[in-house]
Amino acid sequence: MKQNIGLAFFGLFALIGTIFLIVAYVSWQSSQRIIRTGIETKGVVIDNRYNIDRQGRTTSSMAPVVQFRTADGTPVTYYSQTYTSPPSFDIGQTITLWYLPDNPQEPVLEGIDGLLLPLIFGIMGTIFSLIGYWNIISALVRRRVQVS
Repeated sequence: MKQNIGLAFFGLFALIGTIFLIVAYVSWQSSQRIIRTGIETKGVVIDNRYNIDRQGRTTSSMAPVVQFRTADGTPVTYYSQTYTSPPSFDIGQTITLWYLPDNPQEPVLEGIDGLLLPLIFGIMGTIFSLIGYWNIISALVRRRVQVS
């Protein structure tokens, strides 16, 4: 019974880790697809806005607000959700970005913007998966040794 609880516990770790790794891969693939097939352009950082936590307090991390024009000249203002401390870009800095023609509101900025989510989920997924799968395999090997 105790072994089954342990297997279930570490099975949950393995499942969560696997889900995190899938999210990391899908997010990374999405960013890479936009970079490969999207339109490359330049934008200007017009502001860096502070992150506000759930209690309404301002944190020290900031995300860029970037203004650019699409290929047909339409102005777009993009409010990045990638908060960093110190800020990734300075106000007035010209940066490279990529967007899909049918969705210019969701570009990928140069630098960490398209990599942060996959990186975080990839690291967490790897840790959870290693803990989960290692312990499941160890328990199954121990169980097999005890039987023989």
